[in-house]
Amino acid sequence: MGARKQHKERGDLLPAAAAEHNDRPEQAFFEHTVDQLFNKPHTVSAMIMGGAILIYVAWTRGDAGLIENSKFGIIAACLVFLLFSALQMRDGLFFRPHPAFWRMIMGAAVLYLMALVFILFQNKHDARELLRYIDPKLGIKLPERNYAEQCDLYTPNDPTSSFRNLWDTINDEFIWAHLIGWWGKAVLLRDLYVCWFASILFEIWEMTFEFMLPNFKECWWDHIILDILICNGLGIFLGLATCRALKMKTYNWSGLSRFPTTKDRFWRAVQQFSPAAYDEYHWEILANWKRFVAVIIVIGVLSIVELNAFFLKYLLWIPPPHPINVWRLLMWSSMGMPALREYYQFVTDPNTKRFGTMAWLCCAVCALEVLICIKFGQGEFPDPAPRAVVWGWGIAVAVVTVGATSFFVLKKNVKPSPPTPKMDRKAEMAQESSDEDVDAPVEVPKPFRGMKARKAKKV
Repeated sequence: MGARKQHKERGDLLPAAAAEHNDRPEQAFFEHTVDQLFNKPHTVSAMIMGGAILIYVAWTRGDAGLIENSKFGIIAACLVFLLFSALQMRDGLFFRPHPAFWRMIMGAAVLYLMALVFILFQNKHDARELLRYIDPKLGIKLPERNYAEQCDLYTPNDPTSSFRNLWDTINDEFIWAHLIGWWGKAVLLRDLYVCWFASILFEIWEMTFEFMLPNFKECWWDHIILDILICNGLGIFLGLATCRALKMKTYNWSGLSRFPTTKDRFWRAVQQFSPAAYDEYHWEILANWKRFVAVIIVIGVLSIVELNAFFLKYLLWIPPPHPINVWRLLMWSSMGMPALREYYQFVTDPNTKRFGTMAWLCCAVCALEVLICIKFGQGEFPDPAPRAVVWGWGIAVAVVTVGATSFFVLKKNVKPSPPTPKMDRKAEMAQESSDEDVDAPVEVPKPFRGMKARKAKKV
């Protein structure tokens, strides 16, 4: 079912609202105008307006040289493709604030995918030089930062602060990235245990790859206290609280004119950017082996996406606070919401046979990022993996594989005992009365006094 049809089924504004407001024709006209503006396709008018703007900019803009002309040409081509995406691409499961917004996100995902394909066919030196055309500050090797050099929590001799190392770590941008990131991930995953498992697993990934990336080396209190318990834990709490608020929220998608005050109309406009409905996720990882594998894939892809952020910025020499990293995170957040919803639908609904478009794009983008890291990482990490890391992951994978296989084989072979059929109240009362009749002693009825008198007369 397309998103345009879902608009009507979920109670969006329709021109038929005029029948409900015969006494207020100006409000019915307003709602009909809003419906025509936002909920009807404008493919021809948008094509004409977009073409006119494109012609005007192309003819009035002066010649700025090969590099600047190439930049403007690439930007114009991307904008034209996004316009086409907003008008013509397939609708997904999301349609708030508007289906065109999510179609545009799909178009942006395709553009990012094409950019990664282009980078994959370059070498790392040319890729770094290409980024300098975007920002001249790029293309400079990043200084290595190690967070495990000073692990003393209490520094009484430091002139600045008695907790200098702690405050330096808290003032780092990655602290806020942990908090905000896990807030968003909790909203996406919507499961407490899956969130905590993914949170702890990523800290293990950091310790695994710290021999490759120096900034993965952290103090024990940074791993356990700051990252897992405080930042990730607070982010998960806020994310699940957001889910509960959306679950309990009363949604009213009536037109703006049906709200009497300006304040109510303002909050109705804000609600346009919230979900039209909230769906809970029940992953049920131990229900069967297919669900177990599906959840492992979700956690694995989520971990790979996070690791790609660190490896890409290290290999392409992109500083952590640079806008490219921020735009990538926003891109993944926008893609991840509909993609995870489509993946959940594909995994849990037996009637869904087709993998969702956004889920497919996310898998393709994640795979290309991994390929770029592998290709550009050749010769960058000369140190071999420590033996403890190899043996640790080998034992962990073996234990999980054997344990999961044994669990699901036993679960399949052990048949649960059939439930005892429940009797209704009348059957229970009849059963109780029959039991009482069997157990009670048999009493012989005594003859009436009149019967004895009649027998005496006859004698």
